[in-house]
This record gives sequence, structure tokens and C-alpha cells, in this order.
Amino acid sequence: MRLQPYKAFEVEGDYEILASRKVVREVTNGITIDSSVVTADGDGKKILKKGYPVGKLANGKYGPYDSGAINGQESPSVLIKETIDVTAGDHIVGGYEVAKVYADRLPVTVDATLKGKMPQIVFA
Repeated sequence: MRLQPYKAFEVEGDYEILASRKVVREVTNGITIDSSVVTADGDGKKILKKGYPVGKLANGKYGPYDSGAINGQESPSVLIKETIDVTAGDHIVGGYEVAKVYADRLPVTVDATLKGKMPQIVFA
């Protein structure tokens, strides 16, 4: 007899990035992603995957982490909670300001630079 729970199916993009739920602080009322600073892929889509680090821009919106930028994207402070498509324009999304996350499940390479810029995020 199997008593352990199991997933009957998995929705694409529905993977868990949180390694612990003990200390988590979410962004209140969400953040707005500025679609003008998101780079389009080969299909022309501007997609940010769940767990992508974003930094605050001068206009109050957020843009995807870019270590070479000088507009705020180089200083990420939030990990987004869900995959979003900003091809049609800006999008409001939830995010984590404080959390313990699985580094290998994030859509970016977690290196010492990123860890240093996000001291409130613990990368497991």
C-alpha cells in the first residue's frame, strides 16, 4: 500500500524554487516589470521565467538582472514568483524579497556576484 502523496500531473513551469517556507517575505502588492528593458527571444517573445532576479529602475518599475547594466538592473532585490510574458507590455507580478531557494532551479547562473548582491536570499 502506497501512503506517500504523489503528483498526478505537472503543469509546465510549476516547479518549486523555495527550499524552505520558514522565512519568506513576499513583495506587498507586487512589482511592475518594465517590458522595454526585457530582451526578446528568437520568437520575438519577452519572457521572464519563475525565479528570475530583478532590480528596481529609476522609473519605479523592475527589470531583469544584468550585471553589466547601470540603470538598476545590476542590483537585483527580488526573485519573481511566476513565469511571465511581457511581449504585449508591462506586467505586475509577485516576488520574494527574503527566501531560501534552490539555486539550480533558477533560470540564471548563481555565482558569487549574484549572491553578494542579494544578501536576503539564501541559495541552497
